[in-house]
Order: sequence, then C-alpha cells, then structure tokens
Amino acid sequence: MRSREAGTVLLDMLVSLPVLVFLLAALGAMAVMAFRAAFFLIADSELQQEVQMAVRQMADEARVSYEVRACRINNRPGIIFYQRRSPDESLTSTFPAKYWIHRVNSVDKLVWRDVSRPLTGNHSLAGVDVTELTCTELAPRLHEIRLTGRSRVTGHSYTLAVAVYGPERSD
Repeated sequence: MRSREAGTVLLDMLVSLPVLVFLLAALGAMAVMAFRAAFFLIADSELQQEVQMAVRQMADEARVSYEVRACRINNRPGIIFYQRRSPDESLTSTFPAKYWIHRVNSVDKLVWRDVSRPLTGNHSLAGVDVTELTCTELAPRLHEIRLTGRSRVTGHSYTLAVAVYGPERSD
C-alpha cells in the first residue's frame, strides 16, 4: 500500500504550486491596478479642483470690475479686470487685477497679479498645465471666461467656462 502513495505529495505540489503562484500574481496585478486607478482619480480630482478655484476667483473679480479685457502679458494669454477702489483709500481710484499664463519649470501656471502668486500647478499629484485662457465679450458687460487645464499625470483635460455679468461703467 505504501508503494502506491509514494509520489502523491510530489504530484500535489506540482499541481498546487503553479496554481498558487498564478493566484498570487493575479492578486498582485489587481492591487497594482487598484492603486493606479486611485492615483489617477486623485490626480483628476485635483485638476478639476484647481481649475474650478481659479475660475471662481476670476468670476468674482469680473463681477466687481467695470471693464474686463483679454490681453497678452509677456506674449502669453491673459485677462485684465479693471476695478474701482473704495473712496476711503488714498491711492488712485482704479486698479487692474491681472491674470495670465506663466511658464515655471516647464509647467504653464495661471498666475494672479505677479508670478509669485500661481493659482494652478502647485499640487504634485495633478501636475496641472493650463492650456487655454480666454475672455470673450458676449454682450455689453457680459463676458465668458474659459480656462482649460491638462493633467500631466493622466493626460486628461478639463475645461470650465463661466459667463459673468459685470456692473455698469460709471465714469
């Protein structure tokens, strides 16, 4: 009886070991794919968040500006919002708020007022490149502001546009 069972353990090992290795490899591949999907989800969420926050800030500026003008700053697309100061301030009665695209370490960032105030491209997971900034006058005092960002991690783009109705110009 013992002579017939002599190779049973070896046969079990030859069959079960490759199955076990295959199952562990499949489990590892699923874990890697899950981490990659989560990383891409976070990168896309940060892309959307950065574009939304920047457009919200520009829309707030446009709501209180008596004039909004598309321009080029340092040969890059930009927008200037002309606003009035409050009467109690001793400075001039108007001031411009400028937004434009500025390249920093091969990343195109949307900056506000000067290059030390970037609004996009500061999160390491997203790697947001601003690819488009436009301002179009749809009607008197009605402007469409459009911002497009692209994630350097996922390659996905996100565009957000808002139409803002500004106050009357009183000179």
